[in-house]
Amino acid sequence: MQQGKIVNETSPLLQNPSINQATKSNARNAISFEERLIDAEIDTGEIEDTFSWRKLWKYTGPGLLMSIAYLDPGNLEADLQSGAVAGYSLLWLLLTAHIAGQLIQCLSARLGVVTGNHLAQLIRQYYPRPVSIAFWLITEIAIIGSDIQEIVGTAIALKILFRIPLWVGTLLTAMDTFTFMLLQSYGVRKLEALFMVLISTMAICFWIEMFMSDPDVVDIIKGTLIPTIPRKAFVEAVAIIGAFIMPHNLYLHSALVMTRRTNNASNSKIKEANFYFSLESGIALFFSYLINMAIVTVFAKVFYSSNEDRPLPGLYDAADVLANTLGDASRYLWALGLLAAGSSSTITGTLAGQYVIEGFFGKIFKKPWHRLLITRSIALVPSMFVAVYSVNNFDNMGEILNVLQSLCLPTALIPLMKLTNSKSVMGKNFKTNDFWRYISWIITLVIIGTNLILFLEQLNKMPNLFLGYICGGIYFVFIIYITFLPIKETRDLLKINNISD
Repeated sequence: MQQGKIVNETSPLLQNPSINQATKSNARNAISFEERLIDAEIDTGEIEDTFSWRKLWKYTGPGLLMSIAYLDPGNLEADLQSGAVAGYSLLWLLLTAHIAGQLIQCLSARLGVVTGNHLAQLIRQYYPRPVSIAFWLITEIAIIGSDIQEIVGTAIALKILFRIPLWVGTLLTAMDTFTFMLLQSYGVRKLEALFMVLISTMAICFWIEMFMSDPDVVDIIKGTLIPTIPRKAFVEAVAIIGAFIMPHNLYLHSALVMTRRTNNASNSKIKEANFYFSLESGIALFFSYLINMAIVTVFAKVFYSSNEDRPLPGLYDAADVLANTLGDASRYLWALGLLAAGSSSTITGTLAGQYVIEGFFGKIFKKPWHRLLITRSIALVPSMFVAVYSVNNFDNMGEILNVLQSLCLPTALIPLMKLTNSKSVMGKNFKTNDFWRYISWIITLVIIGTNLILFLEQLNKMPNLFLGYICGGIYFVFIIYITFLPIKETRDLLKINNISD
C-alpha cells in the first residue's frame, strides 16, 4: 500500500541524464520515505482531455488553505488602515498584490507537484546545511510573528463578542491545537470543508458591512484601475506589498498539493495537476481579494477624510468606528469575521509549522500527536508570551510584525525562484520559462526593495540606531549572498537521513 507519489522512469526527477543509476535507485527510496510525511489522500482519477468541473473539485482544497494567509488578522488591519488613510486610492495596489501572489503561489504549487517534495525538503537537499538551518530559523521567526497576530486578533474578537479579557483570550487560542488534532484524524477533506465555512463567514460578514456603508461604486472602480499613492499613505502602501505574501505560506502550499494523488506517472498528468491547482488558487485568491476589498471599502467610507488627520484605528477600535457609523450590529459582524480569520489562520500556522520542521529535519517524530505538540509549541509558546505582554499595545506591535514578515519573505522567495528555474530540479519540461522567470524575479526584487524601505522607515524608531544598522547590514548581505548562491546541480540523495524500506 503506497499513498504517496510514485517515482518511475517518466518522473521529471529521473529525466536528467546526468543522474546515474545508483543515484536513481536512491531517489526512489528517498522520495518514498519523504512522501510518507504527507499522505496523498485524494485520488484525482485518470487524465481527461477536456475541462471537468468534477476534476476541479477533486483538486480544490490546497488553494483554500493557502488563501487564509491573505486573510489573517494582520492583513485585515492593513486593509482597514489603508482605507482609513487613503480612501479607495490603494485598491489597485491590493489587486496587484493578489495578482503577484497568484504567480508566486502557482510556482510553489508546481514545485510540489513536479518534484513530489515540498519547499522545505528541497531546500534541505539542494542548499548547504548551514544555509538551510538559517532558512529554518528565519521561517520559524516568521511563523511566530504570524502567530502573534493571529492569537491577538482572535483574542480581540472574543473580547468584542463575549467581553473576555484580552489576556484570557490569548490563552484560549491555544485550544486550536486540540481542535486541529481532532480534525486531522477525520482527513484532509473535513479540514478543507471547515475552511470553506470560515472563508464564507468572513465573506458574508464583511460584505454585509460593505453594503451597509453604501460605498461609491465609481470611486471603487477608479481606485481599482488608476494607480495613485497619496503622500500620507506611503507607509500603508508599502505595508500592503509586504504583508500579503507570507513566507511560511510558500512552504505550506507546496506541501498541501501533495495531498492529491497525482502519481507523477506522466508529463500529461503533471500538466493536468498544474493546470487545476493554478485555477483553484486563482479562484481562492479572487475571493480573498473580494473580502479584503470589502474591508478597505468600508473604512474608506466610514472613516477616511481628506481634510482631517486622525489616529488610525486598530482591530479593536475598528469595532467602535463601525458601531458609531453603521449601528451596533456592525460591531458583531466585524468581530465574527475577525474570529473566523484568526481561527483559520492559527490552524494553517499549525500545518505550516509541521511541514517546515519535518521538511528541514526529516521524519523525526514517531507519532502524529508528538509531531503536532512539539512543532506547534516551538512557535506557540513564544507567541503566547509576546501576545500576552503586548496585547494592550497591539497596534504598534502589529506594524512591527508586518515589517518582520516582509523581511523574512525573501528567504523563502529566493529559494523558490531558484528551484523552479532549475532543470535539475524541475526537469526540462517543467522549469519556469524565460518570460515568467523574468516576471517572478521582478516581483522578488520589488519585494526586496520594499523591505529596504520598510527597514529604513522603522530604523528611525529604534532606540539604538547603531545596532539597527548592524542588523540591517547583516540581513541584506545574507540576502545578496543567497541570491547569487548556486544550488546543487543534482540532488544529494545519498545524504538523506533515516531512509526506510
